Amino acid sequence: MAKEETLPQPVSTMTPAQLARRRRLTDAVIQMIDQVPPDQLQMRDVAERSGVALGTAYRYFSSKDHLLAAAWADWHRRLTDRVRGEVARDQARGGLPTGGPCTQVLGFLHRELRTFQRHPNFARLVTHVEVSSDPFASEELAGLANDNGTVMAALMTGVPPEVARPAMTAINATLASGLVSWTAGRVTFPDLVRQIEDVIRLVLGPYEDTAAG
Repeated sequence: MAKEETLPQPVSTMTPAQLARRRRLTDAVIQMIDQVPPDQLQMRDVAERSGVALGTAYRYFSSKDHLLAAAWADWHRRLTDRVRGEVARDQARGGLPTGGPCTQVLGFLHRELRTFQRHPNFARLVTHVEVSSDPFASEELAGLANDNGTVMAALMTGVPPEVARPAMTAINATLASGLVSWTAGRVTFPDLVRQIEDVIRLVLGPYEDTAAG
């Protein structure tokens, strides 16, 4: 029973006020991450920055890793929401996207990579939460992966599902391993970009003309 009392409250059961406090905590992480690398960020400091009591923060998040994963998911969803909006506007106009799936996915990944270049601690945040053993952090990342997959599928219009699925796996794996190598100083940022571009062009290049079909 005592163990269950430490579990974070499910988001689906939160009131609007609770959701707002939860969002203030993740926003505080996003604001602080430029100055404080994820391994040094403390729940107490995030709570103070957000104006949310530390005890309340632990009711929403099981651990620092859970909070960091939620912050990363919140930030990334803002990017995917913008991309979804652009795709929806294209569809509403009855027009075709600018370029084929290769160009579309390259554009999406370039947006994300530019953020990592401007804010290297975001890349460190991603690599930190990807190896977390916290099950609630894993849950946040699973939800994020589903959202990301939906956007990627929309950008891969015309690519057969049996190609799109492994293409997403290859692109995501290349990005994840590249971020680890870049933040560890083993590759330069241009090397990271080139690795991802090479994989995208390899798996999606043959379908570039499908947007016009």
